Amino acid sequence: MLQTGAALAAQIATLAGERLDRTRHQMAADKIDLLVIASPENVLYATGYESMGATINRRYSYAALVTLDNAMLVAPAADFAPAIDAGFAPDSIHTFGKFFFSGDTPSSHTEARHGSFDGALQEALSGVKAKTVLAERAYLANGALDALAERFGQVADATPWMLAVRARKLPLEVELLRYTTLITERAIEAGIAAAAVGTTDKAIASVVASHMSLGGGLPRNVTVVGGLRSALADAMSTERALAAGDLLRFDVGCSYYGYKSDMARTAVIGEPTKLQVERYAALLEGLDVTIDAMRPGVRASDVFDAGVKAVEAKGFRPYRRQHIGHAIGMAVYEAPVIMPESSDILQAGSTFCLETPYYEPGWGGMMVEDTGLLVDSGFELFSTIDRSLRVVPA
Repeated sequence: MLQTGAALAAQIATLAGERLDRTRHQMAADKIDLLVIASPENVLYATGYESMGATINRRYSYAALVTLDNAMLVAPAADFAPAIDAGFAPDSIHTFGKFFFSGDTPSSHTEARHGSFDGALQEALSGVKAKTVLAERAYLANGALDALAERFGQVADATPWMLAVRARKLPLEVELLRYTTLITERAIEAGIAAAAVGTTDKAIASVVASHMSLGGGLPRNVTVVGGLRSALADAMSTERALAAGDLLRFDVGCSYYGYKSDMARTAVIGEPTKLQVERYAALLEGLDVTIDAMRPGVRASDVFDAGVKAVEAKGFRPYRRQHIGHAIGMAVYEAPVIMPESSDILQAGSTFCLETPYYEPGWGGMMVEDTGLLVDSGFELFSTIDRSLRVVPA
């Protein structure tokens, strides 16, 4: 169970150590000597450091180097003091660029050390001996990948390996994801309560975002769209005012200590039409069947087939989707994805978002999405709020 204040901080610190231990245990099992990771999710997972710069800039140049007995950070100079605060030793941080922390504490940084990421990386690698190296190719520039290949020879991609390490959640990870879902569903309820004829999507989105923030979450995806714009999938809210008969679709999430939420609900302004009711009922039936099909050892593609067939069996056909769910954790989209091409076998201890959306430009969009944990007996939902087509009095 999540604590608060200093007790929660201690839990988070312990969790960081557990994640690093798990990473190193798998490295040892797979005979990996050096892991070079550069996505915000993987750096946080393996080191416990969440960089603000990397959070707001997906092209941020930084990387963590993990061996069986050491962890180093190559990062802009502005990360120096925050990384020490997160647990890095000062001499394990290799900085580049100009940023100054004054004073005479271990966190002081008063001179530029390297002009570029590549120079700082070369310094970090100078004392590393490794035969087997994994590197996160999608987040490392060609110069960094070339430097690794020149020093160590063949370098394999770390991305699928890290996703596999992160797939089964530790107990506190589950509780963090459960809480992130809780503050998200409270925010959706507040958004539905704020909806009314004449209220804008933007105003409702502000209510949703503020409630996630009040719960300690960092709002990430806040899709609140009404009327015909409800069909636009991941669209920004606008100043368009709601009118009677409009669908109002919520697809929102936030981050809490690096763990993400992703939930969806649909409302209608005034009494729904027969078609709205029928279509939503089919989508909800599809989600219910998808949830029931989630079992350890089941193929992801079989779950997809069951969910889609259930929607169509309710008369809503053809129902076309590229996926009806995805694993979630430090990233909104993790592996596996519940899609027809997937050969992945579901495993207990993984967390998923399951969803059955529908988008029809010129008519509208609706969806219902829930999050939960796959356990030996099936799928345990985190989300608890009303999943029906919600009616807002006109």
